[in-house]
Amino acid sequence: MTAKDAISSQIEALNGEMTIGESIDRLCIAVERRGPLPVVDDSGRYLGMADASALGAPRGSQLGNLANGTRPMSASSPVSLLLERMAAGETVIPIVDDVSSEMYIGAADRESAMRMAASLFPQLDDYTELTVVCPSGEYSASAIAHAVEDADAHLLNLNVVAGTQPNSPTTVILRVNHSRGDSVARSLARYGYDTVEMAGTPGLLNADMIERVNSLLHYLEV
Repeated sequence: MTAKDAISSQIEALNGEMTIGESIDRLCIAVERRGPLPVVDDSGRYLGMADASALGAPRGSQLGNLANGTRPMSASSPVSLLLERMAAGETVIPIVDDVSSEMYIGAADRESAMRMAASLFPQLDDYTELTVVCPSGEYSASAIAHAVEDADAHLLNLNVVAGTQPNSPTTVILRVNHSRGDSVARSLARYGYDTVEMAGTPGLLNADMIERVNSLLHYLEV
């Protein structure tokens, strides 16, 4: 991921020709809630950041003359560098294009950086549902519970549907905490119960998830 991936849609750049009087309301709110605001010229070129110090200037002063020299980051910069600057105390970091290194394309703040980090991980479902079919005489609730426990999983729900005909099989539908679906199926097999269906996305702790975790740890230098 790059700095561009952390850009916030909530940060509004100000035109450098605006005066303090014209921008004071937006600047006050931004400084209080988030931090300084980027300042650009009419062509979109990054000029600097307007922070709390600009609020003390005469109301007729133009923002372009008051913007500080906060160094921007290029869009393709590694996210680790952006997080490093935020860890050092910066709250809003301007981001410019890769070609000219001066055309403003957005800015990142702590909130947008956290959303970017969170996007490394998919939203997990609450459970995995497994369906087991067995001969009516072989069903044992305690055996199934032990199988789930042996898989270090939590049994969330258990429904049993008996067959309508003599000697017809019994269907057992159980729900377990999401990431343990595959482990529970293997444990059930050891107890003699074959899983015929598993709903959801079992086995989320796979190579892709491990890669995502390692990426985040690398960005945070943990």
